[in-house]
Amino acid sequence: MRFDPSRPNNFDLLRFAAATLVLVDHSFPMTGRPGLAGPFGYETLGAFAVWVFFIISGFLVAASWERAPRLWAFTLKRALRIVPAYAVVIAFAALILGPLVTDLSLGAYFRQPATWAYFRNLSFVELHYSLPGVFAHNAYPLAVNGSIWTLPIEVSMYVALAALGLIGAFSRSVVAVLVACLGIAWFGWGPEVTAAPPLYYDVLPAGYTVHLALWFFSGSALWLWREHVDYRTDVAVALLVLLWWTERTPSSALAAHIAFPYLVIWAGTLPVRWMNRFGSGGDFSYGMYLYAYPMQQVLVSAGGASWPLPMYITASFLLCLACAVASWHGVEYLALRLKPRRTAPAALEPAATELIQGKTAGSGEP
Repeated sequence: MRFDPSRPNNFDLLRFAAATLVLVDHSFPMTGRPGLAGPFGYETLGAFAVWVFFIISGFLVAASWERAPRLWAFTLKRALRIVPAYAVVIAFAALILGPLVTDLSLGAYFRQPATWAYFRNLSFVELHYSLPGVFAHNAYPLAVNGSIWTLPIEVSMYVALAALGLIGAFSRSVVAVLVACLGIAWFGWGPEVTAAPPLYYDVLPAGYTVHLALWFFSGSALWLWREHVDYRTDVAVALLVLLWWTERTPSSALAAHIAFPYLVIWAGTLPVRWMNRFGSGGDFSYGMYLYAYPMQQVLVSAGGASWPLPMYITASFLLCLACAVASWHGVEYLALRLKPRRTAPAALEPAATELIQGKTAGSGEP
């Protein structure tokens, strides 16, 4: 079955599941436990979730550009999806959460330059993970929101895609060559410069961007070639067998980069009614991603590290879900209503309008 923009899809569910996987993955090191390996032993569970985000984002943001290839409209849509909720979580951490949990007095906390430097995260260039005296005694000390490292890369992908579009180079052949070049760059030197976790860097090494760009533009390529790619269950099963067969071999990374983009979009096209309707009440995945890390740190500082792991994960999920619901209804949905609207081309009517332009359109969760 080829991807049909007029049919319901499962991307809301996949993104929410990916955000939940990030929460589960972080639960281990945050509570001082050994981490989990990712599917088929490749990297970590959280890294796998980030790949899912970038594949879906590349697919849907490519659709958004093709539908309305105008820089201002494209920029406004992406900004309204990413910035408001991000700005709120940054302000919440610095101005509400920080003063409540810091080891410092309120006066000392607000006099610290690091408190105000935290707002430089809104530049999408600098990364500031800590606030003065906040979570100083946790297993991951002083890390307020370790998940935000993907957002500057996400924004850079929007810039790169729009640049290709503006010069008339956002085409099947160019994107295919770009994916090949990114793959060569990543397999050539990327792993060596991403050996340390992202929290070790204020400015990420290029290897992180190259790797996530590879996933993003793999998703974009699948959108551009959508009329020629059949999403079949037998092919998906064969790719899963390939991943199992190559597990922990020198070929495992190559197999993953071939299989995962197809598998993610295949899962997004499955005609399962409850999966299709998952996001009907709201798209909570971005809020889950933004609030999971700080809320999990709050629970650790309250003694959560000593709880049984299932109890800690469940409490983290419920707390983060509440934050995500509030973020969607109080910030994200209101911002999305400001998106520019135009009638979709006939070939994309009717459901593509919601896919490409509505709440599910390239939500940009890293």
